[in-house]
Amino acid sequence: MATDPDFYHIVHLDLKGAPPKLSYLAEVFPLMHKWGSNCLLIEYEDMFPYEGELETIAAEHAYSKEDLQRIQQLAEQNDLEIIPLIQTFGHFEFVLKHEKFKELREVAPYPAALCPTHPGSIKTVQMMIDQVIALHPQARRFHIGADEVYYIGVCEHCQKRMRSEKLSSQQMFFAHIRAVISYIKTHYSHITVLMWDDMMRITELSVLEESGIGNMVEPMVWHYLNHFLLPPDIWDRYSKVFPNIWLASAFKGATGSCMYVTNIIYHVENHLAWIAMMAKEKHKFQTIRGIAITGWQRYDHYAILCEVLPEALPCLAICLNVLKTGTFNSDVHLSVSQELQFESALPLVPDKRVSPSCKFPGSEIYLGMFEFLRLELEYEEYMHSDRRLTWMNDYFIARKFVNPAHLQSLLNEAIRLMNSLQQLQFKMQQCLSVVFYENMVSEWIAVHIEQKLEKLKAILDKASPLLPSPTTTAS
Repeated sequence: MATDPDFYHIVHLDLKGAPPKLSYLAEVFPLMHKWGSNCLLIEYEDMFPYEGELETIAAEHAYSKEDLQRIQQLAEQNDLEIIPLIQTFGHFEFVLKHEKFKELREVAPYPAALCPTHPGSIKTVQMMIDQVIALHPQARRFHIGADEVYYIGVCEHCQKRMRSEKLSSQQMFFAHIRAVISYIKTHYSHITVLMWDDMMRITELSVLEESGIGNMVEPMVWHYLNHFLLPPDIWDRYSKVFPNIWLASAFKGATGSCMYVTNIIYHVENHLAWIAMMAKEKHKFQTIRGIAITGWQRYDHYAILCEVLPEALPCLAICLNVLKTGTFNSDVHLSVSQELQFESALPLVPDKRVSPSCKFPGSEIYLGMFEFLRLELEYEEYMHSDRRLTWMNDYFIARKFVNPAHLQSLLNEAIRLMNSLQQLQFKMQQCLSVVFYENMVSEWIAVHIEQKLEKLKAILDKASPLLPSPTTTAS
């Protein structure tokens, strides 16, 4: 299956709050194609240039219409089909956070999920679909998201509807999804609709069949672990309802919400598990169309950034090669390492002892992340060390009760850490600015470096005055 030319190897680009510059995409699209990708799943969230009634949704730094045209040109030049993705139910924070759309929330204080009963909900989703498809005239497929809808049937209007129509929360979910898909099918009959599968994984077969979406949508089954925790009967149930399915793995953004260095071997093992699963279960379906290698930018709209695209590019290269060859071995490891110009084999796990040397688009960011890994561990060791907590304890500092010999040594270490972090801050500002826009650069620096510098400065400001003034010894 890995060598089937009709099988899609999709790279997922999650743009939440950190869209790469077009100049960078022009560098990496050819690499993605070279490594075996033939499709992009682009999740726009608020990075799409919404207009009219939806203008509020678009972030200040969203792509322009001209940017989208250029992205599609670059993709076409590299034989990469584009599948647009917009959320239409859950993960709707980027819309519901705005005052204009607050009334569409399922739970008034929470901007996570759309209320499927409010008449404005489906209208808003339809307008979003229209605008996205209008700027993707070549699109043959469209992904409606629909994962992790944590709040269904909570508001009084939904509860009233559920009682009136005798609906379960699962049936409410399917009613909204069916309305979204029906709109696309009615107005864009040439488009195949995709959605995430997790909201129906434990749904009974009878409810799945009654949902009426079996021939309307192709689910994308996602799983990011190296050992499968999916329901054991999932393939039997899905195969009785959905003739065609998709799969989804990950190359970044799946091992921790604040991870910034990718554990490559973890994702390799996930892909090997998927390859084995496909071989075992593919006969149950008319077609397993392809696998999307997801690369999450944030866990949700309000989360900080996790691994950024340039840092995870070596992982993407290896994962695509694993899918292409059907295995992972020293030859795959070596060939990718050589292509990305690593002086030695690229590290497969985050390791503070490793100082890699390499050259590929965005490699300065990759190297900077490894340097930050080392510095962050040094910082954490310092902040939580027995020495600092013993001889530079806040209680004693406040009472000016200190041993200068210990204090001087501890302050010297804080100064060294500050200097190292400031030097790295300058480097990261330079290299991140090549790939990303200023808002993303400012966020990453503030979250990861400036907060540490502020804490170290506070320590110095409190403790430094407690050292005795230098004295001059007479000769």
